[in-house]
Amino acid sequence: MIVVALLGALFVETQPSPVVDEAFWLLNGTKVTSVTVGSRVEARVVVRATAEYTGSIVVKVRKDVKWWFDSDYAASTTPTSLVGGQRLEIKLSFVPDEASSGRVWSLVGYFIEVEFSATRTRWVMEGTYPPRLHVVPQD
Repeated sequence: MIVVALLGALFVETQPSPVVDEAFWLLNGTKVTSVTVGSRVEARVVVRATAEYTGSIVVKVRKDVKWWFDSDYAASTTPTSLVGGQRLEIKLSFVPDEASSGRVWSLVGYFIEVEFSATRTRWVMEGTYPPRLHVVPQD
């Protein structure tokens, strides 16, 4: 039975994942890399299908915590059906609830992660600041 399952896995047709062309932050329509706690921020992601893609695209804003596990902060799921070359823009609004800090086990900032459900793949924003979002305290 194991041989049959392995042979079956070899012949499963998979669809290629879309690619993330852009991922950035907007505050009042302007691209930013730093905001104040309590500001309404929009995470914007532009994906492009390299071939036909049918499935959900999950966009997450995650908290980057120093020396600890990152956590989901906001998420949206977009069911989609794309043809090769087609682009899709996904927007996710959120309000940061704490300021960035460099201390151990505290928030460093926020980042975007995109999951493609049909292909079980994901894209994660580069691990530097910027493009990740830095948050400063309110005055």
